[in-house]
Amino acid sequence: MELLQIQVIYQAEEDRILVKFSFGESAAEGERQEIRAHLTRRLLLRLWPTTLQALATQVVLNKPEAAHASADIVQMEHQSSLQKMHEEGGFSNPYQACAEIFPRGEAALLIHSINFNIVAGASICLQFFPVGQEAFEITMPETLLHGFCSLLQAATKEAEWGLELLIPGSEHASAAPRVLN
Repeated sequence: MELLQIQVIYQAEEDRILVKFSFGESAAEGERQEIRAHLTRRLLLRLWPTTLQALATQVVLNKPEAAHASADIVQMEHQSSLQKMHEEGGFSNPYQACAEIFPRGEAALLIHSINFNIVAGASICLQFFPVGQEAFEITMPETLLHGFCSLLQAATKEAEWGLELLIPGSEHASAAPRVLN
């Protein structure tokens, strides 16, 4: 099964972010599967720095010679990934809510923690731990993880939780000017 789509939306009535992961065969119009997960503000407070650290670690593993500039590279890869997704229509395609199979049930799972498994030259694997249930894994290529970050940023802004999910090196994330001597 291939990860086909991700939807990240704020649900005001739950005061949580709902994430839907849609799986299926890319070429076939076969059965789609969907896993739904709720993310809380508290989880996002812990998840965001861990996500940024995972992206920086991936840079160090894949490009050890550029380890000193990993934050700048993460920011450049983020911009490049988002541009690529926009060009390929990744953000303009509406989420297709046509799942027929819900392997973890139709109700969203409340996630209490997320672990990252990072290996050089491979996609990043996120392991989601729902309350009272077994964990499930979602593997995302780096480009897709950057897109997921962008969706989380948009949903968090809509939630008005007072969180600024910033990518290192972005104009908003720079705390002090950098000086070259």
